[in-house]
Amino acid sequence: MTLGELADLCREAARDLAGREARPLPAAVVLPGEETTEIVTLPGFPAGDDARAAALADFAEQRMRPRGVPCYGFLAEAELAGGGDVLLVAYGARGQGARVTAAPFEDGGLAPFLDDEPVAHGALPFLAPLQAAADAAGPPDVTAVR
Repeated sequence: MTLGELADLCREAARDLAGREARPLPAAVVLPGEETTEIVTLPGFPAGDDARAAALADFAEQRMRPRGVPCYGFLAEAELAGGGDVLLVAYGARGQGARVTAAPFEDGGLAPFLDDEPVAHGALPFLAPLQAAADAAGPPDVTAVR
């Protein structure tokens, strides 16, 4: 799987989540697998960065590390500073820094996603446990996300 394919998979998962869950949407982690992709919702996801990091560290220990998952996506509804809500999509892979995009909510669904960009230094620090688990998945090989 390439990083572009991971981005597309995470956007598809975001559309699926927005289509089947009531708002506000629960935070969710996307775990691509060889056979199937899991979208794991995280009801009651905490509000503070430290608590979020702890929750995602526990998630990574239980769900990613045992399976050696080399990539992930993270979905969460977010409010823009200037007003309006978006569905935030962050994704990362072994040896790759996290990237982020978002799609505004519109009547009955999501508008098109904005261009992806690298996660700015210091932004979304709670994603570190997911990235660490992906990085620990083992040495890169020809089938790894690149």
